Amino acid sequence: MSGRLLDAVPLSSLTGVGAAQSSKLAKIGLHTVQDLLLHLPLRYEDRTHLYPIAELLPGVYATVEGEVLNSNITFGGRRMMTCQISDGTGILTMRFFNFNAAMKNSLATGRRVLAYGEAKRGKYGAEMIHPEYRVQGDMSTPELQETLTPVYPTTEGIKQATLRKLTDQALELRKPARLANSCRRSWRRG
Repeated sequence: MSGRLLDAVPLSSLTGVGAAQSSKLAKIGLHTVQDLLLHLPLRYEDRTHLYPIAELLPGVYATVEGEVLNSNITFGGRRMMTCQISDGTGILTMRFFNFNAAMKNSLATGRRVLAYGEAKRGKYGAEMIHPEYRVQGDMSTPELQETLTPVYPTTEGIKQATLRKLTDQALELRKPARLANSCRRSWRRG
């Protein structure tokens, strides 16, 4: 499809993009599907490999999986939630300074968690500060990414996951029939 057609499709035609989201996307110069497709990643992260906790090196970004041993909220100089996970080779402490009750509940003892972040050497061993994590189901094998994960330039209120999902939708629009339907919908609104 020509760039002209993609330039005519507003981001509001994508699922999950309303007025508030459109306003946030406009702050980083994204108004149309073409803008989104030309909004290139700053870098890529490799989340395709699972690392044993015992082999983590400080400063390395890694994906680990483990069972939650405990999850606690402490009130020192700053409110913090810590969650320890183990994969049988070692224990990793995940630290969160911005968290809510849903996060605390999702990291209940016994749950399996897949986490990605920068490994650091903490006071009590390996740790990650604010890792991205996903609670795993009862599956025996973790659900790793199949490709490199893009990291986009963003702004306050727009998460990386949101930009990835919107970019995936925009790429789907490149299929001729879907693009034509999206153009018709946006012209009717216009």
